[in-house]
Amino acid sequence: MSVSFDKPRAKTRLVAFALLFGLSGAGTAQAVTLFSEDFEGYTSFPTWDPFLDPVNAGIPTISEGANEVWYGARFETPDNGTIDADLAVQQFGGILSSNNTHTGRVEDDAGMLLRIDTTGMSSVNLSFDWRTFLVNSTSDRFVVGYHVGPIADFGACSGEGETGCFADLRTSMPWSAGNWTELLRASRSSSWTGESYLLGNDANNQSEVWIAFWMDNGEGDYAKFDNVLVTAVPEAETYAMMLAGLGLIGFMARRRTRASV
Repeated sequence: MSVSFDKPRAKTRLVAFALLFGLSGAGTAQAVTLFSEDFEGYTSFPTWDPFLDPVNAGIPTISEGANEVWYGARFETPDNGTIDADLAVQQFGGILSSNNTHTGRVEDDAGMLLRIDTTGMSSVNLSFDWRTFLVNSTSDRFVVGYHVGPIADFGACSGEGETGCFADLRTSMPWSAGNWTELLRASRSSSWTGESYLLGNDANNQSEVWIAFWMDNGEGDYAKFDNVLVTAVPEAETYAMMLAGLGLIGFMARRRTRASV
């Protein structure tokens, strides 16, 4: 008995199986980057603050080398100065430390914030490195957390440190009044530490999620942070892969039915 071999049909089936296995192997959608900042675009550090610490004073701006749009805020009553005066990009994370690259820096109850849009996204993850400098271990704390929803105190901000990039949140959005989900409250550490946090489900599929890095207490007491990365998983991608796989199975089933008639 001779058996015929339909080469086009066999080739189609092999391609279909390859696609099916590929889709099943990619069952978990790949995370995409929503925000990424390492401050390495900065090239000018004209000021020493404190002595022998070269900095570019003020909020990070895109024109000076930031990758992303940054906002500045006051979270509690300061000892001195403006919000912008308590923010900086520092040239060295620490001469004798494990991070000698550029870093963000905050002090005196001021902080830097970033805003992301997680519409159609889930599994929002924040990672960053941090350390402190000249802090009091009993009262100073480096704090990180997030808020879901708009913050009306901010105005238009293009990432150049204009008026809309700053807000005093002490009265309108107190940290201790349930407006923020706190992720980290850390005391003195002279060593760089890497952190990674999966944000709560409340941060999924939101048009605005704000993440803040600030120094609780301390004029002249500093918190540094670096390598800020926010990723999330597109929800639609997962469903698209599932539908593609089901559609492919259905197509192959119809082919087999026609071939047997």
